[in-house]
Amino acid sequence: MMTRFPAIGEMRHRITFQKSTQMDDGYGGGEQIWTDIFSVWASVEPISGREYYEAMAVQHQVTHRIKTRYRSDVTPEMRVTHDGKIYGIESVVDIGMRHRFLEILCREQSE
Repeated sequence: MMTRFPAIGEMRHRITFQKSTQMDDGYGGGEQIWTDIFSVWASVEPISGREYYEAMAVQHQVTHRIKTRYRSDVTPEMRVTHDGKIYGIESVVDIGMRHRFLEILCREQSE
């Protein structure tokens, strides 16, 4: 599957990256808290048909593809929020290894 660079006009969705931290509950346990780190413009699209099955061969449960400008600080330990939905990051790919754009394969989650 060949990935193309997104046209700037396709990146019309505002997404927010979040990072997890553990908060001590005072009883020996903890609670996972997600904190907003930064927001960017991106293309968010569901994966369907043949692409879905190709993605399943590499990453299970991939439901969406997000493309955005390159950032070196995006990792699979983060998650993305967009339009009230939460997406767990399965993989982050530097498209063409040119440090221009990222393709982020995600799975939609429930809170």
